[in-house]
Amino acid sequence: MTTRLRECPFDKSRELQVEHFDGDEYHVKCKRCGAQGPPSDTWAEAEKLWNDRDGSDKH
Repeated sequence: MTTRLRECPFDKSRELQVEHFDGDEYHVKCKRCGAQGPPSDTWAEAEKLWNDRDGSDKH
């Protein structure tokens, strides 16, 4: 089951995707401004970490 992703905290975009990178890590990326969520071990955790962001961190 895929979690609904919250809008990007930087540009309010909903153009988001989960990316698989470095062989075994995932993160959510805003396709408009390039902001990336923290890396995680699973797709679901990447979504959770993205949704927990408040925009006080950096791109």
